[in-house]
Amino acid sequence: MLTRRRQAELSAGTPPSDQIDASDAAATMNGRYNPDSTSIQLSSDSDAVTNSSSSSDYSSSSSDHATRASDVRGMVILLLLYTLQGIPMGLAASMPYILQARTPDFEKQAVFSMVSWPFSLKLLWAPIVDALYVRSLGQRKTWLLPVQLLIGIMLLWASSWIDDTLDTPGGPPIWTLTYLFFTLYLLCATQDIAVDGWALTILSAKNVDKGPVCNSIGQYLGYNAAFIFFMALNDPDTCNTYFRSVPSTAPMATLGSFMFFFGILFLLSLAVLFFTREKLAPADPPSILQTYRSLLKVCKLAPVQTLIVLLLTLRLGFSVIDAATGLKLQQYGVPRGTLATIGSCMLPVYLAVPTLIGRFARNHPLVNYERFFPSRVFLGFVAVGFVVYVRSLSAEAADGTHSVIDMTTQLVGTTFVLTAIGAAVNTAMFTWLMQFFSLLSDPTIGGSYMTLLTTVLNLSGAWPASLALKAVGLWERCPSDDHACAKPDGYLPLAVFTLFVSVAWFVAFRRTILRLSTTAIDVWRVARPVIVHNSSNNNNLTPPPPTT
Repeated sequence: MLTRRRQAELSAGTPPSDQIDASDAAATMNGRYNPDSTSIQLSSDSDAVTNSSSSSDYSSSSSDHATRASDVRGMVILLLLYTLQGIPMGLAASMPYILQARTPDFEKQAVFSMVSWPFSLKLLWAPIVDALYVRSLGQRKTWLLPVQLLIGIMLLWASSWIDDTLDTPGGPPIWTLTYLFFTLYLLCATQDIAVDGWALTILSAKNVDKGPVCNSIGQYLGYNAAFIFFMALNDPDTCNTYFRSVPSTAPMATLGSFMFFFGILFLLSLAVLFFTREKLAPADPPSILQTYRSLLKVCKLAPVQTLIVLLLTLRLGFSVIDAATGLKLQQYGVPRGTLATIGSCMLPVYLAVPTLIGRFARNHPLVNYERFFPSRVFLGFVAVGFVVYVRSLSAEAADGTHSVIDMTTQLVGTTFVLTAIGAAVNTAMFTWLMQFFSLLSDPTIGGSYMTLLTTVLNLSGAWPASLALKAVGLWERCPSDDHACAKPDGYLPLAVFTLFVSVAWFVAFRRTILRLSTTAIDVWRVARPVIVHNSSNNNNLTPPPPTT
């Protein structure tokens, strides 16, 4: 019969005590047995736990550090790409002000507003961008490299003739300009599909919600770098006031010079993008037909259909305010350079708000959006009142034109404060929607799910803007036999009417917004998700079931 000591020795895997010689005994006393140069750990339980815990902590710390470093690199790449994407959009945004200074016609403005429609139609070719790629280049770089190259070439080409076209007698050819910027927007929309899809994989699951923050910061940075700085440097009065010691009637920069500069910048960015490594896809993406079928299944989901209805109508009440307020301020005598200078001061707001939201916001994104919606309506009524006040300061000629008003310190300060508050609210609400989209997006179909939601959101701003500008133009159209009539003001009645539409929309859909904020994530998806988002930023969403 074995003694208890012998049983313990055998069960522990140690040699019996009577087989350990003197040299081995010393090793055993130190907690190690080493016959035939093979070490066997015999440390006490507390020592074993301590050593195992230290090794685990070290491994976990190293892994966390590597993940953080990878996420930082990923966010830098996303910021660069989203910033470049915003540049052609900012240049296009300056065109309505240029057209307004030459031929103030809101019906032509409605034609040019169609240049942004590719962002509202990109869902048509998003599955192609997701499914077709060269594996050696990477799923996203296959599209990003040629798109960046084409945008750079187009900007350089257009820079050679755009200034002469704008000075065409009788007004610039509106359709030529529309075709040019429509094509640039088409390329930017394709880039956006690829970057949105890359944002779902270039960041870890813990930080995937930082993708929308990079989107907001990058697009605003690129948009305002192209729009605001061009508007300021293209206005002789602003240049004489802030940048010149000797006054001149010529601008410091033209649209052609800006296009040339940014065209070179796009070409230089190709080097950075080319040497950036992209993670290989773990498996081949679904085919184009499969992706379209998946999107069709997504569109059949009840919560997605409800969300689409909300997105398509949520900006209708702000269409006149968003599309025509700046143009009306310019028409009523506010210098274009002043508007650009104030806009340039909004860059800190555009950069800070998404960052603060990502760090401090704890509620569900849709809950935050619902709480801020009334303030958005209130600011709309304030904007209408401010436009009416500015109009009262400007002398109106017989043909309906207005003289440039004297921008006092009080008037400039009021314009600045209203612009800053509006920029903060709009940026916050946009970021919350993008965060909500990133929580719902199904990575199993790449960026197409995210593209579906952002496409509908873009469409919600595109069609009301074109409709609003067309309505203002029709309201202010002179009779066919009187080209010198005093045009009536279509902005005021249409803006007030649409704002009341926004109030009715909020009353009708408020409970629906809150209901969507509590809908489980797996209800929004056709297939089981492969990425579980950080629950700390998703307090009100039910997490998907664990995979087996």
